[in-house]
Amino acid sequence: MVDSWILQPDSDAPDAEFGGKAAALRALGLHGLPIPAWFAITPRTWVARRSLAADDLSVTADATMAQAWIAVAEKIVGADGLLAVRSSASDEDGGDHSFAGQLDSFLAVRPADVPAKVAAVWRSAFCERIMSYRATRGLGAPRPPAVLVQRLVPADTAGVAFSADPVSGRWGVALVSAVIGLGTRLVGGEGDADTWRVDRRGTISERTIVAKSHAHRPQPGEGEGVVDAPVADPQAPALSDAQVIAVAELARRCAAFKGRPQDIEWAFHCGDLFLLQSRPITTLASQPDPDGRPALWDNSNIAESYGGVTTPLTYSFARRAYEEVYRQFCRLMGVRANTLDAHAETFRSMIGCVRGRVYYDLLNWYRVLALLPGFQANRGFMEQMMGVKEGLPPELAGEFVAPGRWERFRDGLRLLCSMTGLVRNHLTMDSQIRDFYARLMEALAPPTVPLDRQRPDELVASYRALERKLLTRWDAPLTNDFFAMIFYGVLRKLCERWCGD
Repeated sequence: MVDSWILQPDSDAPDAEFGGKAAALRALGLHGLPIPAWFAITPRTWVARRSLAADDLSVTADATMAQAWIAVAEKIVGADGLLAVRSSASDEDGGDHSFAGQLDSFLAVRPADVPAKVAAVWRSAFCERIMSYRATRGLGAPRPPAVLVQRLVPADTAGVAFSADPVSGRWGVALVSAVIGLGTRLVGGEGDADTWRVDRRGTISERTIVAKSHAHRPQPGEGEGVVDAPVADPQAPALSDAQVIAVAELARRCAAFKGRPQDIEWAFHCGDLFLLQSRPITTLASQPDPDGRPALWDNSNIAESYGGVTTPLTYSFARRAYEEVYRQFCRLMGVRANTLDAHAETFRSMIGCVRGRVYYDLLNWYRVLALLPGFQANRGFMEQMMGVKEGLPPELAGEFVAPGRWERFRDGLRLLCSMTGLVRNHLTMDSQIRDFYARLMEALAPPTVPLDRQRPDELVASYRALERKLLTRWDAPLTNDFFAMIFYGVLRKLCERWCGD
């Protein structure tokens, strides 16, 4: 029974038993990341052995349990080795709340002192600081945490690293901070660190080196106390460039495995890099990468056609239909073939499927409209036609707005040149509609062999024939929609000018 309350990294116990910090280390260790030896003490130990109320801060470790913990600790570091004893609460180091620095941690702990430090970590879960932290975040009553007991790496250099820049939010920039010796003062905000930024290519793009006067190493039995040792060269960086890049890569490996940006603690000892902790960067959980290409999703109008959840087969057909139909429309409006080819990806991405629902990718609609002359006037008309509640954000408008007089003049000249085609399409609209309906009736006529009797290859051939007759010849509805958009927009402007709103 005693052994069941001591969790090894290869234990099959659920994550809740390990707590947030230890569960993350277990997963990363099984993934092959360099983690110092450790074990965890399940919070069930508290429940099973205590005789006091859960919020009684006089709790101490049970003698039987204490001996078991000491024995396992000695297997890791020997009787005189040093350990770190830290909390691993179930809601600690999560995606929403990190609890960074809230619960007590102890460094340079001898195996014989592990029971006392475990009890101290338990007691810290019910202190006034934690009560306030939980209350301000609506987390409810505290519970005793699991406790992580880990071999202490006698670090030559240590620190923290972020797989994404926590200041700018850029996912492609890793931030590495390092100090000489253990990283205790850096994590606690008590010391300055050398700092580097590393891009996705593994190139150091920025560095800040601070003067160093001491190296900080805790002594056995002093918990987080430190002594100072002289530094040979106060101006030398804490890490070499190769070490900086290795730390950044370690942070990115953690992020790739966890599927979200990570904040890690690490240490170098005798040239070997160790991962001490990894947790999500909670401030970036819901923020997009500012370096990424923006997307603007809207379903104000398309929800009428694709209400509710749309299956992948239906969406794949709709996506191709929009691509082909609007490429054809631009061709009708006189856009050159090489311009259409250059915007092939734009036509392929006019709609998107987000969590099973179909949306317009509005920025691509603006890009298509910008291929046509008179974009500055037509942009507002398109927004009215699609029922867009919010127009193009100012920070994204620069891509579409003509920057100078010459560009605006050229856009107007193109509009003038295209007027001939627009007038011709308008004058022939009635005949286009008649021809379209004739093709429609022909295409939808019952097949000679009913569909439910056709072989799979015949069904495919029937679909291709329908696509050939209709999808690639959708000229009348498209032209009609375009004129309806223009005329409605102009009429609305005139009514507002002449009659008020």
